[in-house]
Amino acid sequence: MSRSLRAARRYWKITAISVFSLSIAMALGIVALSVSNTVLLLPPAAPAADRLAMIYWRSPDQAIGEISYPDYQYFREHNHVFTDIAAAPDSVGFNENFDLQGRAVKVVSRPVSDNYFAVMGIRPYLGRFFSHGDDESDSSAAVMTWACWKRLGSDVHIAGKMLFGRTIVGVTPPEFTGAFYGVNGDLFTNFYNDNDRAWFAQRETRRLFLTARLKPGVTREQAQAEMTALSAQLASAYPKEDKGRSAVVTRATLLPPDAIPDMIWISSILIALVLLVLLIACANVANLLLAAAVGRRQEAAIKLAIGATRGRLIREFLGESVLLCTVSGALGYAMAAAVAARFADFTVVFPLWGAFSFGVNLKFGGAVLGFTLALIAIAGLATGFAPALYASSPALAQMMGGESAVGGTRKSGWRNALVIIQVAVCTFVLVGMGLGQRNLYNLRHANLGFSARKLIAVSVFLRAEGYDTEARGKEFYNTLRGTVSGLHGVQSVTLASDLPLLGSSAIPVQAPDGAKVTTINHIVVDGAYFATIGLPLLAGRAFDSSDRENRPAVAVINHKMAETFWPGQSALGKTFIADKPPRPFTVVGIAADSKYDDIDEPLAPFMYCALSQNYGAQVDVLARTGGDPKLWVAPLAQSLRGLGLKVMIEPVTFDGWMNLVTFGERIAAIGVAILSGLALLLAAIGLLGAISYSVGERKKELGIRIALGARPAQLLKMVLRQTALVTGAGILFGILLGIAATAVLQSELYRIGVMEWTVLLPVASGMLALSLLVAYFAAMPWLLIDPMEAVRHA
Repeated sequence: MSRSLRAARRYWKITAISVFSLSIAMALGIVALSVSNTVLLLPPAAPAADRLAMIYWRSPDQAIGEISYPDYQYFREHNHVFTDIAAAPDSVGFNENFDLQGRAVKVVSRPVSDNYFAVMGIRPYLGRFFSHGDDESDSSAAVMTWACWKRLGSDVHIAGKMLFGRTIVGVTPPEFTGAFYGVNGDLFTNFYNDNDRAWFAQRETRRLFLTARLKPGVTREQAQAEMTALSAQLASAYPKEDKGRSAVVTRATLLPPDAIPDMIWISSILIALVLLVLLIACANVANLLLAAAVGRRQEAAIKLAIGATRGRLIREFLGESVLLCTVSGALGYAMAAAVAARFADFTVVFPLWGAFSFGVNLKFGGAVLGFTLALIAIAGLATGFAPALYASSPALAQMMGGESAVGGTRKSGWRNALVIIQVAVCTFVLVGMGLGQRNLYNLRHANLGFSARKLIAVSVFLRAEGYDTEARGKEFYNTLRGTVSGLHGVQSVTLASDLPLLGSSAIPVQAPDGAKVTTINHIVVDGAYFATIGLPLLAGRAFDSSDRENRPAVAVINHKMAETFWPGQSALGKTFIADKPPRPFTVVGIAADSKYDDIDEPLAPFMYCALSQNYGAQVDVLARTGGDPKLWVAPLAQSLRGLGLKVMIEPVTFDGWMNLVTFGERIAAIGVAILSGLALLLAAIGLLGAISYSVGERKKELGIRIALGARPAQLLKMVLRQTALVTGAGILFGILLGIAATAVLQSELYRIGVMEWTVLLPVASGMLALSLLVAYFAAMPWLLIDPMEAVRHA
């Protein structure tokens, strides 16, 4: 240990660079693993959490699906393996209201069954939780999260007070973040909603994921067997709704079941990228240690001459590298823990939706500690093995005679190999960054089928604004249109149930031949929708004043639906059966195909229903402006507030809601860009050190060349040519790896070819230019020294 510390002090520059590179890379690795460990492996923060299980439907057409309320009740009443089963939808809600001090605040709520906290097994921090029967009553009780309670002033007497239109009955403990993506939220509410009770009795309406607690002594396998039997009973009793469905029992995690496959994929990519950054750091440190080993070959020769074995020397050099990696691992672990503590609770502001509070609470348990120790051991071997082999095998006679440069060819081979690895991995990561950016560019410039420019939108929640009847809500529709249309520069206004690309609702549709019932997505719009968003009507008309509620239902369908249901015929005037309960619709118009839910979605049938015949308590107001829509954000919000609306969510331009549509891709692109920048920094540091040491070891040779008449420009050209050959090989390998990865991931990318030259060429040329620039700055100080000094001190 003392010899390792002396060596570290002697080569303090190499030690500092090595610790810096490795600690950052290890911190990234530890954070990545802790994220995966927390969201994929660990259960929610609850007592005896290993006894919790999640339940979802599996059917031939859906691997992971929600469960209806009647089926939930059946499972709850007829099972013998769970102490109880709780339910919660795979969604959250939000609104704007006032806190106890009268300040306007946004709150995020999640409805849960009245036994949710009992199943979780947690105790309230303040007050109480829900009471039995709240699901079936008009109770306005709500449980506040600890994070919301702290944010609103930490009132210890909050229990029993009215807030956000509900009676706060209790506060959750600080460590409990629920079981929905780690979203802290603000309120847990019960299922009761006086304006939306129909789904409680609809077996075909599936909204719930279930969380259950196993009885003592019952295994998950036994629970699965009983739930399979209960599923068969439901399928027999209700073949129309439940035939082919089977309940799946799995371990409880912070993520809902349908999010786990995507998270596994994301975590795998994240960990792979982090390990690549660690590989660059290891190659960087190995190269620097190899440079230091050159100056220690004479020391090694003396030790061998007085009886030391080569194995002992190798262990000594490996001990030094392991010491470096241990210090780096400890610093990396500390940095990762600091990052986790800093972002244990954080807020993300989503376009259109507003701010959401997340409680990640990353866990650094035994798995993460074991991973850290494994990283230290692997990094110790990876960084120290090549330098140890080189330094421990000197030619004794030449070393004792003072020729310390002997063996340079073999040493250069090791060093060139490490440089090639650094450059190849860095190039590969940069290709990944380029693909992410290109994918994002392609998404943002895709042909959507409608004119997206100059659009602005805002969501209005009529029920929360006090318009609790359909008659009052419809009357307000007209007021809303007139107010927004009256804004200077607004060219057209429309109301819709959903914004383009931000979702739609599926309804059952009977095929015209009566052979089968299929599911088709739809939205509800008014007559000005198609003109406002610039979606062409290929035939027929838009909705008009004749499409009243007491008239036959009408629909505008897209071209794909017309071709699917009535191939070779005109769909205008055709009638089909759709919706729940089933009713006839008449086709009055055919719209061009466009994008509806996702930019990269395949072309599919789609239909539009008339808002005048399908009232909704939540609508989106879309307006087309005569200029930059950002200039209308404030006037639009002000005009709505002038109508007495609270305006829960600020108006958003099309660019804003495109940011929401591509949110996942943007986060991925930003994450890869950060890792790529770090990889580039580490590679540049490694190249600078490697080339500087390499040229420094040749100062005698360079001095002789200059003394014989070589000009510095000629020597610089020689160094740059040698650098280009080595780094060029690394760039080539990195490009080939990038092409292979693109072929594997092509299905996940939008309009990206296997040979994406718009990415490959800039990355290759940029890496080569960076390598030559680093080589220039590393070599120039040695090329300008006095030749006599170079020869004398070589």
